[in-house]
Amino acid sequence: MPVSSSPSDYTNINVDYSQGRGFYTDKTSVSDLLQIPAFTSVTNPTDAQIGSIIKRTEGIIDDMINRSFRPIIWKDEFRDFEFTHHPINSYYSGYVGFVQLNQMKVRKIISLQVWEGTNYRELASAQASISLDTSKYNKIRKLTLTLPNSVDSWDLFYSGEGGKSATQTFNLNFGAKTTAKEIVALINEQFPARTAQFTGATAEKANTSLTSGYSISDFFYAYTDSQDGTLVHISSLLEGEDGSDCTLTVTDQAGQTSDSVVVNFTDKQEMKRLGDFWMMGSDGRIFFNKKYPYHRKNSVIVSFVAGDGRVPSAIHEAATKLVAAEILRHDDQTILIAETGANISTKEKYDILRKEGMEILDGKKDLVYLID
Repeated sequence: MPVSSSPSDYTNINVDYSQGRGFYTDKTSVSDLLQIPAFTSVTNPTDAQIGSIIKRTEGIIDDMINRSFRPIIWKDEFRDFEFTHHPINSYYSGYVGFVQLNQMKVRKIISLQVWEGTNYRELASAQASISLDTSKYNKIRKLTLTLPNSVDSWDLFYSGEGGKSATQTFNLNFGAKTTAKEIVALINEQFPARTAQFTGATAEKANTSLTSGYSISDFFYAYTDSQDGTLVHISSLLEGEDGSDCTLTVTDQAGQTSDSVVVNFTDKQEMKRLGDFWMMGSDGRIFFNKKYPYHRKNSVIVSFVAGDGRVPSAIHEAATKLVAAEILRHDDQTILIAETGANISTKEKYDILRKEGMEILDGKKDLVYLID
């Protein structure tokens, strides 16, 4: 049975890696474990460097146990679909078939595309789409995504906008499909790996224009259509139909096409037991009821957010010990952590901390049972 919360959970989660705070541990927990003064912007290592170590360690932990305790977006997982033959009557099963995702603890289905013979139908999320017509894409000057409160919004400018860096804009100099990939990378705030060889990008894109500090990727996720590379779909990450009150405003070059077009987000999702589909998020299983894909290979494409909603004390302890061990390994000059001669050596401390951290993770790995 899934655990909702525990008094032992790590709950001091105020993530800012540049300040030494992560999802699984923070600089204070590490310095307390090592029994040294607090890390600051002038210590060696700095709190920002501690944050980098924490971020790397969290990724290693996720990979080791094949589960995340922080929200991770999984993109375009292809699944086969087969009808379920219930031994008594399929009516009582509540579904006509299901797909099993590779990850458990699914928080939100961002996109659920089902193959209908000639095209994929989107069944999930609240979504807006923009078609970058090959004759019009280079006329776009700004895209604006606005939240339901009609106040908070993010502007996405084209690469010729004065005063804006390459990491804050989308490049539209290389064609409609390349422009679509650039817009996707900017909304998702990712390194534009698909277009960097053309645009010369050297860093991930960023769009944190709100005074509150929230990023556009905290609220929206974008992807290009699997059949049409000039079509960009933008999904809201808000719960359920909340995102249907978001808007997308497309502003073109004056005098070329329309000056400004507002595209409303449409709620495409009917996720409930008697709806199109329903989900057991803890198990990573999606059940289809009213609308379902063809009985074909790779007939379902799913993008989703997965990650446990709680950080158990064991994960916090393992992360803290592994980060502390990494600091010890690089403390060659013993400026920060001195050896007195009366206690165990720095190497022994490193060996102990790393061994204990890894042993904790070994006990947290998910087991897969194959039943014949």
